[in-house]
Amino acid sequence: MIELLEAKRRDKAIRVIVIEGSGENFSSGDDLKSMGPEGSRFSPLEDGSRLPHHKVIRLIREIQKPFIATIQGYCLGAGFELTLACDFRLASENIRMGDHRATRAICVMSGASWLLPRIIGFSRATDIILTGRIIEAKEALEIGLVNEVYKVSEFIDKTIEYIRKIAEMPTKCLGYNKNMLNYSQYNELFPSLQNEFRLYLKNIRTHDFGEGMKSFLKKREPRFIGR
Repeated sequence: MIELLEAKRRDKAIRVIVIEGSGENFSSGDDLKSMGPEGSRFSPLEDGSRLPHHKVIRLIREIQKPFIATIQGYCLGAGFELTLACDFRLASENIRMGDHRATRAICVMSGASWLLPRIIGFSRATDIILTGRIIEAKEALEIGLVNEVYKVSEFIDKTIEYIRKIAEMPTKCLGYNKNMLNYSQYNELFPSLQNEFRLYLKNIRTHDFGEGMKSFLKKREPRFIGR
């Protein structure tokens, strides 16, 4: 995944990156059989990441392209944390989502303690992480854990429709906005204002900014290319 994401970061033809499970479930979580007393079979990476999971999470947040997780069935543990790093989460009505590791005396380890409170609030995040309970579709939508919930029979068609809608937007601009949101999470207002303006100035030099202005003045739909 790290190699793939690094390649997609550089590929200007890629407008949106979608992460999905293989089969009927997104992810059942960690492979507990591979986890020994040292906590992992992995060695630290060159960038200081203690786990490959950490590098994946960082790349999802750092790459200035929209990431969409399409979630069916089980979405647990490290798989759950992977979806939290994405910008959008589209769910099937049959999801069973959460971080059940506390019920086996295993801590979160790939960003849930940082990401989840920022998505649904500190109190709700505490409840989910400490109890290890499973969240179903209705609650996930109500608390803002997912953006959309679709019927199982419509899931593929509806997610493709949503993905295409995002891909047709000015994705270069969306990437700058994503950077601004990330920056604001750990900086005060004034530095965030400065960062916004710095990226605003970069954005006005893009093709899509010019297309947005032209289409508005000519009263037609814009045709963005993500550049």
